[in-house]
Amino acid sequence: MLTITSPFHTMMTTHRLLTGLQPDEIQTCGGYINRMQFRRGETIFHRGDPADSIYFLFEGLVKKTFVNPAGDEKTISIYQAGDLFGALFLGRYKHRISTAIALEDVTAGRLRRDHLQLLIGQIPLLGLNLISYLADEQRETLARLHALQHVDARHRLLGTLLSLSRRYCCDEGTWFHLPESITQDDLASITCLNRSTVNVHLNQLREQGILGGKGRRVLIDRRAVEAELERAGLEILE
Repeated sequence: MLTITSPFHTMMTTHRLLTGLQPDEIQTCGGYINRMQFRRGETIFHRGDPADSIYFLFEGLVKKTFVNPAGDEKTISIYQAGDLFGALFLGRYKHRISTAIALEDVTAGRLRRDHLQLLIGQIPLLGLNLISYLADEQRETLARLHALQHVDARHRLLGTLLSLSRRYCCDEGTWFHLPESITQDDLASITCLNRSTVNVHLNQLREQGILGGKGRRVLIDRRAVEAELERAGLEILE
């Protein structure tokens, strides 16, 4: 783990959980958030570790993985700047059920459970922001599960790509460049497909103009993806 020397306050002001807070309130939060940096490929926490903290992601990408009884590692979720991860500690479970790995160099902030409770008592808007974030995350998870229940591999993949582009993209109707650190293996894990199937459908979707790019570069036309999913009868929850 590295030591951060860059100004941290500016990064904090852009995070979704701190939206609407006054400068002095953000400064107060900064006194409790432990600044951390991880290199690409470094593990942030392991399955089985105590679930006693939440992580603010300020820069980079993080994937959450799960190893099944057969020893196969599967990617469950991808997180990007502005996200929270490791929030399982908010419930009754006391240990991590997954592993968090940096997909690229990551800047994050770790906040202990007792400090979060203290801050919410002092800054009620922080608690409302957390509730809003978790509600949005649950909605996105339901949309992804709906896509995964679809028997057609093409639409399962499109549902996952739409979820990623909505969460991390820009204005509606614009093209979204999927970060190249999110591999076809990751997409295969998230969509419960194999890599070759993902590759075949990516190429077909490129030929049809729904996706762009070549090789590892994937561009997503959100409007075109939404239209196809609606035609297939999938609820896109927007």
